[in-house]
Amino acid sequence: MNLLSAEAGRVRGEVKVTKGYLNAIGGTHGGWLSTLVDVGGSLAIASHGLKSTGVSTDLSVSFLAPSGEGSNIVFDAQVLKLGRTLAYTRVDIFNNDKMIATGSHTKFIAREQDRAAKDAKE
Repeated sequence: MNLLSAEAGRVRGEVKVTKGYLNAIGGTHGGWLSTLVDVGGSLAIASHGLKSTGVSTDLSVSFLAPSGEGSNIVFDAQVLKLGRTLAYTRVDIFNNDKMIATGSHTKFIAREQDRAAKDAKE
């Protein structure tokens, strides 16, 4: 994976599809694209400077078009909302500027300052 750009709340990257990322019929495996939604969403959350990106509470992916070996996959991950306990992200995945998948990823986040305040009270 190569990161193309990163700013607070948004990360773009690219990955070349190799044989290990394929399903039985030669297309890019949906589980691998789902992992890209997971990792991309987590990177977007991390771009806000959080030490931990939390744990997944929901992940949904829609597969829109096929891709295969040799495809240069580009993902665009952004934080839609960074709340006190939940972070909501969206990850769009492209092959040659054509969207092939889109996903949403919700994570439970425990912010450092919230944990520190709780520890101080105990």
